[in-house]
Amino acid sequence: MSQFIKKICTFIDIARPSNVLIAFLTIFIAAAVARGPILNQDVFFAAISTALITIGANVINDIFDVAIDRINKPTRPLPAEKLTRSEALAFFILVYLLSWIFAVLINGTMFLVAFSVSILLILYSAKFKRTILFGNFIVSFTTALAFVYGGLAVGRIRATLFPAAFAFLFHFGREIIKDMQDVAGDQNAGAITFAVKYGHRASFLLTLLVFLLLIIVTLLPYILDMYNIFYLLVIVVGIYPVLALVLYVAWRAPEPDKLGKVSMLLKADMLVGLVAIYFG
Repeated sequence: MSQFIKKICTFIDIARPSNVLIAFLTIFIAAAVARGPILNQDVFFAAISTALITIGANVINDIFDVAIDRINKPTRPLPAEKLTRSEALAFFILVYLLSWIFAVLINGTMFLVAFSVSILLILYSAKFKRTILFGNFIVSFTTALAFVYGGLAVGRIRATLFPAAFAFLFHFGREIIKDMQDVAGDQNAGAITFAVKYGHRASFLLTLLVFLLLIIVTLLPYILDMYNIFYLLVIVVGIYPVLALVLYVAWRAPEPDKLGKVSMLLKADMLVGLVAIYFG
């Protein structure tokens, strides 16, 4: 029985539950921002579909990244041999099929979006992750699309476009930080990321530019009287200091372990961003 529990825990680990939770919650917040009915079947199915796509994307990414993770993240389930490649692949196929079933139960448009995103994420892991910025763009784009997907579930997407822009820039900056963290493993595997090609200084400057754009974009809804003062307070107190800390570490102490910590901090800060958007 203990072996069975360990195996279940390993499947949970490879799924990256924190990412899955954020993706799941994003759909409900997107529905709320779109002023749609939050607690209905379509929104719930969209949230499950998004969570399952996120799990599948995480698993297929680990499958393709075993060689890189042996250097960058040796404790992950596959490089640590807690899970076989066949087990991971079967898990990936199962969750992707389930994600498409939940999407098609809403309507055909939702299925087409879910299926297209799924294929794009497979291509990302198989090829585009190892390219300069294009892979970062794909991850940021598909993450931002979750807001539009939530709006689509209630038939209203216009109000979700700003949160989508917020999410895109936030994730794009984090992607560059992660590339800076993973330089050693990426170089060993022959992956040509922006950080590998152009080095630390250029990567830092790109992250700085992205975060400055993010600050401008996040201020606009308050300036344009789209979001309230609570939103402004949350982003000023909960988002901007984290961005400043990440930039400080990326410039002054860019060791992989420290970059990994601020990358995790950015992931946690996504929840703060969701709170700001929801109550804003």
